[in-house]
Amino acid sequence: IEVKKNYQYIKSALTDRRNLSLKVKNWYDFTNLNAYTLHWQVVGDNGTVIKEGTHKIDCAPHATADFALGRIKLPSNIREAYLNLSWTPDTPQPFIGTDFEVAYDQFVLPANSQYRPTLAKLSEKPEIQIDPKTGALTSYIYEGQEYLASPVRLSLYRPATDNDNREKKGGAKVWRKLGLNHLVQRVLSVKTSGHTTYSEVKLLNDKNETIGSATFEYTIRKDGILSVQTRFVPDTTFVSSLARVGLVFEMPHSFNRVTYLGRGEHETYADRKLSGRIGIYHTDAERMFHYYVRPQATGNRTDVRWMQVSDELGKGLSVWGEKSFEFSVSPFTDENIDAAGHINELKRNGTVTVHLDALQSGVGTATCGPGVLAPYLVPVKEYLFSFEIRPLK
Repeated sequence: IEVKKNYQYIKSALTDRRNLSLKVKNWYDFTNLNAYTLHWQVVGDNGTVIKEGTHKIDCAPHATADFALGRIKLPSNIREAYLNLSWTPDTPQPFIGTDFEVAYDQFVLPANSQYRPTLAKLSEKPEIQIDPKTGALTSYIYEGQEYLASPVRLSLYRPATDNDNREKKGGAKVWRKLGLNHLVQRVLSVKTSGHTTYSEVKLLNDKNETIGSATFEYTIRKDGILSVQTRFVPDTTFVSSLARVGLVFEMPHSFNRVTYLGRGEHETYADRKLSGRIGIYHTDAERMFHYYVRPQATGNRTDVRWMQVSDELGKGLSVWGEKSFEFSVSPFTDENIDAAGHINELKRNGTVTVHLDALQSGVGTATCGPGVLAPYLVPVKEYLFSFEIRPLK
């Protein structure tokens, strides 16, 4: 999918957002673009189609054409909209029907950045507990239902991919040597003031070596939202490479249904997301997990605005990010995936593993080419990120 997107012969660029002016380049050697129909659609971030239509363009091979779809007033009850372009042939060709998409592009259109959807009133405030030894959130209860099956912890490692294992700089060998796969949180202080609990922790590996420090601020607001703000400061004299920076926790397996607004519908990574279109997608933990011959990290989603995990009754958690974020939901634990040599060694333990990442490394091509390029690495620096969590019902 990613290769097809990169190799498509029709390339578009948005030159004026107000009038939806576009510049299109025809990279075909012998075919005029009048042999294709452009299908366009403006969709709000709530999934509503605002306007759509078709357009015909006369553009000779290797030529460029400019055209405008016209000004569209975006509604006030969305934060952004998405202009989707899709090209299909007018007549059938060998192996290609008239419904085959030969090229596509998407552009984000800012709308009302101040808009916030109205939240349904909760029957009660969620109850949380913080571990005094680790500073981690260990319990989240709403209407008598415990939503956590493990503590919410800082995560800096991912189950190694084939490419990670062959990285010449950084990668899985370095992450394991640093002990990022055995991260321990040791409390320095836990304080509560009003509705906020502050946890300051020291981060150690299994050899008791210092990886860095972190602070967590847990705040339950009047509307029932739990705000979790995390500050991570790595020890740059020791840490030279990171797989990710985010949070990880497990939930009971019944919460395996996933809905999100972000790039999809397939997995995407920092260096492999051109083919993903931002939209609202519905999936589940099983479908998000790809069974590689050798189990490894999989199922990531990028440029996510919000995500939800729920059970068959619609109960679950919704998560928003202060900024766009990355996430994955897996039917297996990270430890199981990382230790398994073959898929028959994957064992279900009755939970799903949820990753919420501020940033995750790209995957590169180290098995057969270059490793992760510099723009797609996770810089070793201080991070401040936050997530807002709320019950769905």
